[in-house]
Amino acid sequence: MSRVALMLSLLVCFGPLSKVAAQKKPPANVSSLCTRDYAIDTSKQQIVFSRTLDNTVQRITVLLRAADLLWSHEQDKALAAFTEAFDLAVQDFKEHGDQTRRASEKRFSAVIPLPDQRFKVITALAKHEPARAQKWSEQMLQETVQDTAAASQDKTRTAEKLLQVANQLVTTNPMAAVSFARQSLRYPASMYLTLFFYELSKANRQLADRFYTDALVAYAKSPMIQFLYLSAYPFGNSRDAGEMPTYMQYRIPDGYAPSPALQRAFMQVLLARVEGVLGTAIEATDSHYPEDHLQMWYALTRLEKQVQTEPDLAAATARSKDRLLAVLGRGLQEQLTGQIEADNKPREPFDVQVEAAERLSNVERRDQMLVSAIIGPSSKEESVDKVLGVIDKISDSNIRPPLLNWFYYFRAQTMLSEKNLGEARRFASKVTELDQRAYLFTRIAEESLKVTEDQTEARELLNEIAGSVSKAPKTIVSARALLALAHLYAKFDMNRGIEELGNAVRMINALELPDFSQEFVMMKIEGRKFGSYASFSTPGFNPENAFREMGKLDFDGSIVQATQFTDKSLRALTTLAVVEPCFAAKSTKNK
Repeated sequence: MSRVALMLSLLVCFGPLSKVAAQKKPPANVSSLCTRDYAIDTSKQQIVFSRTLDNTVQRITVLLRAADLLWSHEQDKALAAFTEAFDLAVQDFKEHGDQTRRASEKRFSAVIPLPDQRFKVITALAKHEPARAQKWSEQMLQETVQDTAAASQDKTRTAEKLLQVANQLVTTNPMAAVSFARQSLRYPASMYLTLFFYELSKANRQLADRFYTDALVAYAKSPMIQFLYLSAYPFGNSRDAGEMPTYMQYRIPDGYAPSPALQRAFMQVLLARVEGVLGTAIEATDSHYPEDHLQMWYALTRLEKQVQTEPDLAAATARSKDRLLAVLGRGLQEQLTGQIEADNKPREPFDVQVEAAERLSNVERRDQMLVSAIIGPSSKEESVDKVLGVIDKISDSNIRPPLLNWFYYFRAQTMLSEKNLGEARRFASKVTELDQRAYLFTRIAEESLKVTEDQTEARELLNEIAGSVSKAPKTIVSARALLALAHLYAKFDMNRGIEELGNAVRMINALELPDFSQEFVMMKIEGRKFGSYASFSTPGFNPENAFREMGKLDFDGSIVQATQFTDKSLRALTTLAVVEPCFAAKSTKNK
């Protein structure tokens, strides 16, 4: 049975670099310019300046940033900026629709959806005025409904976008989050719904359970490839009970307790659906996804043990499962039971996986299985030399370098989590991708400064990064490394921090169409017919964050550096970032 698996990205959060300053910070260069009035005037200037930008996405980004900063001070101006951004976003979607990009030029490589600017605006406004944001959302969705030719995939994407807005609001306004999530119930269910259940439960468990009940009613008659996205939450499971078109391992919140009441409600609907199909004949199908009969059997089988404490549900589940299996042909029965056996099969040791790969005569398939063993969890238990020996066995010379980089990167992460900074640094130094090495070195420097007041080791690490970047070609990767470098240097050497910030600006100016909108770095290993992908977030490696932190230490120097960008959108965004802390200063007017 074939399945389409959605790649669960390996997200590694870039820790707040401000924590580095466990020691004495250099005194901040306080500027007389850094006042609330100056910040307000500067923000309004950037709104006007945004109209000189040719790129619609860049223009929207600047408008949203300025509007967000102005909201508490000049709400009318802020709302006008939000409205201008939304009109631009609607027009952009009409012209281009949903847009994506591939992780590489390979046909099978991971497809990365680009943000829908309409929902980007709605998310930003909802943090300030959720009622108005929801009204805009309703109007937008109504226009979409009128397009009766909208494909199912488009409708699913709409639901996902609504749930992403809801997720952004959970911590600050759970009720508003539920309002947006409720809009998604008109569209096909997806794994994003389960993600939202768990996220909302961390903020308000009772509200999450009530919304789950609403979703259960909404999808009670939906196809099983939608309905079974509701199967994980009541039981506190990390995966769905069916063979879903897209899937992932859900992260269960700490302290989460399964709900017997919701389990019963879900199982009652599922069992009723089973009764409804048992009288219907089933035929073999070439459909990409299993028929409802098969999905029901998977769900009943996977949940059977978890309903044993309820005698009536346990009996009904066992009975329905047996009756379903009886109506299926022998081929389907073997397919189903084989899949369940695969689910329960223990993880094979690293050596077993490697031996199985080496027995294959097909070279490409052998390489694929070796890669799977190396990047899989079993390799973490093996020595470095052993894993490197297996990497050497890979036939395709184009696979070995990125695989080595992948291995060293994640082995360094493991050492870092174990506070073994010496080994972490040793592995990090072998990572060939500069942004990844810079990320690791800055994390190591962070940890080093937490445990000692001697800054020598941290300086050595930063000097090592600086040396690597100075030899590197001018790329976004190198620019991110320089921004992080400036950020950390400034914690104990202001002049060096400003110097590196200037170097970053000059490097970015040398790039053609610099784009820092994607705050993650893709790691990829690609053979001729297969690919493995992972990503880690790098929010510390962008101009806005770097300039915001630098501005707190040297306002005037950072403002000057921001004006040096030749890219007008970066000039506006970094200027706004530098003045952001000034909104907390006192007003100087009417004195």
